[in-house]
Amino acid sequence: MLLKSHQMNLSSQEKRWLPWLGKTGKLAMRWACMINKSRYPILEQTFEGIAATRVRILTEWAQQQWIHLASLAEELERRFPDVDAEYLQKKKESFHDFSELFVIDRTGRVMQSTWNRRGGDRKNVPAAVLERALNGRFLHGPYVDADTLAIGPSSSAGFHDAVTLMFYLPLCKQGETVGCLCGRVPNDVIGDLIQREAGPRRAPAMRCRSWSSCCTSRAARW
Repeated sequence: MLLKSHQMNLSSQEKRWLPWLGKTGKLAMRWACMINKSRYPILEQTFEGIAATRVRILTEWAQQQWIHLASLAEELERRFPDVDAEYLQKKKESFHDFSELFVIDRTGRVMQSTWNRRGGDRKNVPAAVLERALNGRFLHGPYVDADTLAIGPSSSAGFHDAVTLMFYLPLCKQGETVGCLCGRVPNDVIGDLIQREAGPRRAPAMRCRSWSSCCTSRAARW
């Protein structure tokens, strides 16, 4: 049977990253794979199913965020260039996964933000990102942004760091793009989505403890 794991185009560096010795070293992994060879199809199908479910959940979640932002953008476009800070803050509170909403003009200057420590700067909108965002909705990330750490978590009560997803939705008035509505989501929100999906699921029983690590590393690359 032709398996997807046999078709992985691994670089020479990826093939050499495991040490020779240890519970998850090359020798242990080779032995675990050999004695579980007959179980490859079942295990691959299991992880394929998990990956497909996670892709669906994340795609549906992203589409829901775009719907939230689109409804807000319609109101902002009617009032532009006046951006009501109180209205923006109220919307942010109802969009639970966003830690910050802000509006920028065509130059990347922040016109209004729900984060009271933000000034009118453009440091968080690199030129390449701004150009892409002004030409259509754009989801940027994950990337590291110190402001995400400083602002704090949104809907996640667990681990929080500086890893960021940023939604950019162009604002148009009289047929011309005049700026962007931006929504910041801490990456821990995505972690929570995946954890909720995983629930109490358990992987199929393995003959060798090392085999679990082997399958996990393969699934991560799929």
